[in-house]
Amino acid sequence: MELWEIGSDNDWRFFGPIIEREWLDITPWPNDSREDMRWHCQQHDSGGDCAQYGPTPLIAAMRCYVASKLGDEIDVPEELK
Repeated sequence: MELWEIGSDNDWRFFGPIIEREWLDITPWPNDSREDMRWHCQQHDSGGDCAQYGPTPLIAAMRCYVASKLGDEIDVPEELK
């Protein structure tokens, strides 16, 4: 699979193995007022609890994965903005 073929919020072929390998726990998060917080993802064994939210299960999971590896805040290079 080429990188350009990967959808950021709908490609379980790519992200599913990461979720399984990293033991990411994804659950619906009832929130009537925030569309961007419909799903909750938590990883308990990342050196401390890591929790993130997102509008889809995969976005919440990948936010949690990145936060577990890089921390809650990262600097995005200018060329990627």
